[in-house]
Amino acid sequence: MKEERFASFLGSLESITSKDKAVNSRMSKVRKIERDLKVNLDIVVLDDYQMYQTLLRIQREFGDKNGAIQNVLRKYYIFINGREFPSILECKKRFG
Repeated sequence: MKEERFASFLGSLESITSKDKAVNSRMSKVRKIERDLKVNLDIVVLDDYQMYQTLLRIQREFGDKNGAIQNVLRKYYIFINGREFPSILECKKRFG
């Protein structure tokens, strides 16, 4: 993961108001994804099917029903790919 560049990207987002606290919280979550799921996010975000599967794992393994942890992975996807990742429902239709 490109930690420093991603933290700068998060800090530049207008939607994040309390910069230090919010960025640190999101960075903690993104590190948790890599560590606990044993994945490399730079690889995950380059493959839409892997991205979809990782979002499902986050829901299942972290009990992330409100999407807080999934959201930071989606932000990393935007950071790397320059576009938003489709919804879980759209992916389910696409991938089955």
